[in-house]
Amino acid sequence: MKRVWNETLTILAVAFLISFSYPAFVDSVSTSTQRVLDLVQWISWVAFAIDLIYGVYKSENWKSYLRKHPLDVLAVTLPFLRPLRVLRVISFGALALEKVALARSMAVTTRVLVTTIFLTYIAAVQMTIFERDADGSNIKNFGDGIWWAFVSVTTVGYGDKYPVTTSGKFLAVALLVLGISLLATITASVATSFIQFTQGHTVEKPRD
Repeated sequence: MKRVWNETLTILAVAFLISFSYPAFVDSVSTSTQRVLDLVQWISWVAFAIDLIYGVYKSENWKSYLRKHPLDVLAVTLPFLRPLRVLRVISFGALALEKVALARSMAVTTRVLVTTIFLTYIAAVQMTIFERDADGSNIKNFGDGIWWAFVSVTTVGYGDKYPVTTSGKFLAVALLVLGISLLATITASVATSFIQFTQGHTVEKPRD
């Protein structure tokens, strides 16, 4: 039963990502299509909310359980906070990645890299939706959005694509922080690996 439920959550996570991404790849979304997309996202949210509530119910210490599952908590609670919609999308996207289990067996550095690429994609989709109809915007399609996202997360900052909306700027700040964190993590990991490699190949000189 647990396996079936986990597989259901995985399917719903993928469905959520598809429904979330779809508007960024088309010029316009009809009202009926948008209703279907919203329904898919809310069904996904309800399923993950039930999963979180059941986990809390079965745990011996509910406070400890919630501390160990921050993505689950954010993904379930943020839909009620409309000003934090971007964080809802990012947290649910990261939770979806976790449920799909794309990064569970990877080394820490690779896991961080894969998660960052995934969240960069999420940011590109959301930025495209935010910006393409805004006055003075230079991000008009997903191609512009993904270019902006990768330039930002790598902290290159060419400046040819940039947000003009308040929501877009908020998202940009979040992605820049993510990029800085990524670089710091990878740098620390590479430095640690280099030190371990050097120590492993150091030959102790014989004493006189």
